[in-house]
Amino acid sequence: MSNDPGATALAAWAAKDLPARLHATQVAKLLNCSAEDVAILASAGKLRPLGKPRPSAVKYFGTVELITLLADRNWLDDVTRTISAYWRRKNERRKGSVQGAVRRHDTRLSSLDSSALDSN
Repeated sequence: MSNDPGATALAAWAAKDLPARLHATQVAKLLNCSAEDVAILASAGKLRPLGKPRPSAVKYFGTVELITLLADRNWLDDVTRTISAYWRRKNERRKGSVQGAVRRHDTRLSSLDSSALDSN
């Protein structure tokens, strides 16, 4: 048995009968995440698409390169943290905008209440 990650990746690739390149949905299945998470990882530089695709183009990823990365626990840890941080920031922004809307609504109601009291 070899300790070479490249040889291990090639053996895994051959055993699984995977194509040489994978699109985001297939990568997501291997990573156990969503295709949107794959886009997040590509934009963060954790995954590199093959060629130089335009931002709106379908992106393909090298299977052997991906299998090699999947064998690296540190890379998996980094990927997990990247995805978690993205969704945490997105949810905080969403939560902040909802709380701001509630505060604005409460302010409007209290100003309406005070004006209604003044007219009586």
